[in-house]
Amino acid sequence: MAVADSPPSRPSGARRRVPARRLAVVLGIWAATAGLAILIAMRLDAPADPGVRDEAQPVVGGRVVVPAEPARGALPPLALVLDRPLPRGIEELPPAEQAARLRARAALTAEPRRLVELGAVEGSLGDTTAAGAAFADALTLDPQNLAARVGRVLNDAAAGGAEALEDGEEALRALEQAHPESPLVAFNRGWLAIYRRDPQTAEAAWRRTLILDADGDLGLTARRLLDALDDPTDGSRP
Repeated sequence: MAVADSPPSRPSGARRRVPARRLAVVLGIWAATAGLAILIAMRLDAPADPGVRDEAQPVVGGRVVVPAEPARGALPPLALVLDRPLPRGIEELPPAEQAARLRARAALTAEPRRLVELGAVEGSLGDTTAAGAAFADALTLDPQNLAARVGRVLNDAAAGGAEALEDGEEALRALEQAHPESPLVAFNRGWLAIYRRDPQTAEAAWRRTLILDADGDLGLTARRLLDALDDPTDGSRP
């Protein structure tokens, strides 16, 4: 797939920089435009309306994890955003049950894909130890598995502090250079940027995702996030 040298500019003119305070409501607007019954209370420079919270949902193709009882102003646990739904019959379950089902499937099949899904769900539950083990097992079976490599980077970032988040950005930037065609890498680099309070990197990463995966789950989710970054007061746009 051909990749543009640079993301397109907005039709209305030069792209303006996004102030960090707008991230205070981006994730909540994303949830609303995705038709989810959850809003995230995320505070940077300004408070966000916490709205209504559902039980935690996995971050898969436009779904966002929200802790059952998040700390006021807290982000959900940093975890891998997948580019596909979980298996039928598992996707609809609460995250803890998803993890149990995926763990059983992984033990029976030894498929890297199931282990990557397990790592993503364990990470969404905030269990970085279990998530790390799942990604390590996936990489033992398939050392070049890109989703497992991205998941391991995000999990290591989640398990550490501010320095680990910066190390994660460096690692994802290197993966993006090695795999410029991957919307999974691009999207998750933007997702990590939210936790680094870096809206400019998030915007650039999601614009790249939109180029690479315009009609896919990650591309559609990136579009919603870009809309929210552009106008966080308007959750009505598709």
